[in-house]
Amino acid sequence: MAAVLIVEDEAIVALDLSNQIQDLGHKVVGIADNADAAVRLATQHRPDVVLMDVVIKGDRDGIEAARPIQNELGIPVIFLTAFSDTQTVDRATQVGPFGYLNKPFQIRELRAAIQLAVYKGQMEAGLRESEQWFASALRCVGDGVVASDEDGSVRFMNPAAERITGWTLAEAVGKPVSQILCFASFDMEPSRPGNEPASREFGSVMVTRSGRTIRTDESSAPIHDRWGRELGRVTAFRDVSERIRTEQSLRESEQRFRSAFDHAPTGMALVALDGKLEQVNKAFCELLGYDARKLLSTTQERLSHPEDRSLERQHLHRLFGSGLSSIQFEKRYRRADGSTIWGLVSVSLLRQWERPWRYLYQVSDLTERRRVEAELARLAHQDSLTGLANRAGLSQEAERLITLAGRSRAPQQIGVIYMDLDRFKQVNDTLGHEVGDRLLQVVADRLRTSVREGDCVARLGGDEFVLLLPEVHGEADVAAIAEKLRQQVQQPIAFEDNALLVTTSMGVSLFPRDGGDLTTLLRCADSALYEAKAEGRDSVQMFHHDMLARLQERFAVERGLRGAAERGELSLHYQAVMSIGGEQPVAAEALLRWQHPERGLLSPAAFFDIAEDSGLSLGIGSWVVRRACQDAMAWPEIGGRALAVCVNLSSRQFRSSQLVGEVASALRESGLPPHRLWLEIGEKQLQVSSGQSLAVLTALKSLGVQIVIDDFGTGYSSLAYLKRFAPMTLKIDRSVVSGIVDDPDDAAIVRAVIGIARSLKVGVVAKGVETAAQRDLLESEGCAGGQGWLYAPTRSAADFSEWLRLH
Repeated sequence: MAAVLIVEDEAIVALDLSNQIQDLGHKVVGIADNADAAVRLATQHRPDVVLMDVVIKGDRDGIEAARPIQNELGIPVIFLTAFSDTQTVDRATQVGPFGYLNKPFQIRELRAAIQLAVYKGQMEAGLRESEQWFASALRCVGDGVVASDEDGSVRFMNPAAERITGWTLAEAVGKPVSQILCFASFDMEPSRPGNEPASREFGSVMVTRSGRTIRTDESSAPIHDRWGRELGRVTAFRDVSERIRTEQSLRESEQRFRSAFDHAPTGMALVALDGKLEQVNKAFCELLGYDARKLLSTTQERLSHPEDRSLERQHLHRLFGSGLSSIQFEKRYRRADGSTIWGLVSVSLLRQWERPWRYLYQVSDLTERRRVEAELARLAHQDSLTGLANRAGLSQEAERLITLAGRSRAPQQIGVIYMDLDRFKQVNDTLGHEVGDRLLQVVADRLRTSVREGDCVARLGGDEFVLLLPEVHGEADVAAIAEKLRQQVQQPIAFEDNALLVTTSMGVSLFPRDGGDLTTLLRCADSALYEAKAEGRDSVQMFHHDMLARLQERFAVERGLRGAAERGELSLHYQAVMSIGGEQPVAAEALLRWQHPERGLLSPAAFFDIAEDSGLSLGIGSWVVRRACQDAMAWPEIGGRALAVCVNLSSRQFRSSQLVGEVASALRESGLPPHRLWLEIGEKQLQVSSGQSLAVLTALKSLGVQIVIDDFGTGYSSLAYLKRFAPMTLKIDRSVVSGIVDDPDDAAIVRAVIGIARSLKVGVVAKGVETAAQRDLLESEGCAGGQGWLYAPTRSAADFSEWLRLH
């Protein structure tokens, strides 16, 4: 379980993110909405990871807040942002974040990002601890070590150097190194070829601070940065008087070294130049599962995985001949029990009398890290519910198959089948998501077992599946496979005591006939799928070029919609909502229009379904809310009362996690009182997920806006959900209102809706009122409001404001 700090300035988004993190089994230690609070909470709680929104409150954004948290406190930061522009990404990259997720994101992406950040943070912390360990070891060694900067001034002395020279570190820092290290008979050479240390054994006489002379051996080498620039020098020396006087002192020194070697936490081995192991420590034995005796009778190469032996020889050859002091690489070892582990291997080439002498191996176990990386790679290309390839896996496989087909001498064709399950949403709505998930798993298994080994089956999300069929023999071949799959899918599926029947619709395209890349092939297959749906579902439709015009038209509309608001092509028209008795306007419904540069003024019927499918409706819907609030603020009062503005929410917009925040921002920026904003939600939208719908409506009501259920009477109306959602107003659909004079059933529906609304103390507005007879009947039944051409046509924003002034 990881401790997580959330930095997010939108309270609703932060709360939702907190719930998701806790659902993943992690602990949320705090939530901040500005940089100062984020740094303070990070300092206080020291979380394992910080989820940082780029745009937060205050004069510092999330990128600025991340700098001290990550660079000074050492806490991993993952950026969560809706911005993916180059400038933002470049700024964020300078901080060195541990992750970067674009909103909206899937929970599995969040899970993987947290796991990876925590793991990387632990690895870096381990590295820092290792560096501290080696620094501590340096202070504990018996040799004197003095480091100087590029100007020759002392920067560091270890305790041994203090003891030998008579200078303390505090006294020596900043003084010339020649004043501290007085060698009477040997001047250190500035450098050697290949940056080898200059050294001499028993060849110097050092004069200590007190004037005492001692015999020493010493070495000096430059310190370089990674570009080869010299940063200073390090000089190591030892008082060898005792070693010269007695062999016992040497044996004791060797014993101390052996003890440090044996008890090092990292696996270590001293290896002869021919590869034979000469000395191993306890950690190395435990890592490979052998006792020391067995290891000392074998070679380093025999312990290596056969596939990695050649790579290791190349690294050792490079180390031996390049002048490098050490080299690092990853390789696999075969343990005594036959299992394989991954190791991070650092090999140093030890020299004696300036000649290569032994290799010193240091090995750390990377098996768990490799396992996590492999699992993350698998998750990145595999659908977690069904085990099929996901969109990334599909793209990777398609690229491979298309490349192979292009290299083949004989023409190669690839079939693409795009399919979804007919009325799958009804299964989720009526039987629950658990049954829906199980249904998807059963279908995935049937598809997987019905195709060839080399075929690829992928799930793109929801109930959408794609199959790649290489080496097919034309349209008839793919059509036969698709028909077989269709029949397999529609076999009854047993769920508890019930048998569930499901059908599927499929669209088929062919490479290279219909396209040369996956994106084009999927669009063609998707277009054919739409044709299959239009013809009544449960069928297979091949893509043909007579669909191309419709497909191109769809793409043209989609391209045109992108940036339409920024280009000033979108506008709002308004139709008044009237009180039926007094015939006074009480509100106005905002109706979207697109001034197409070629086709003229378009109503949503011509483009909004495409906007919904492509996801563009989110941005357009946000624009509509903001513009409607701004327009309403400019309307004159009628009879001392300010009109409300009604805004329709699309299905995708209603499901968006950004909706509540966008509505709050639109009200705040425009200054419109919340009660003057009516948000209209279709009756069918509320029935898709009543629990989620209730949460969204509750959040919207907390802002003070009014909720209107639109198109009431066209779906499965329920008193239960009316009671739960508690709307302000019901709008009776025009399809019902149009028949109330001549059709007794329509009249009965209207009468029932008005009665329900009266009982629940909910307002009623009838849409599509076009005749006086309709108005009179509605008035006689007690309907309070009406909307339609009988009262007022739809007008542009400017004309509607003028109409209000003259009304």
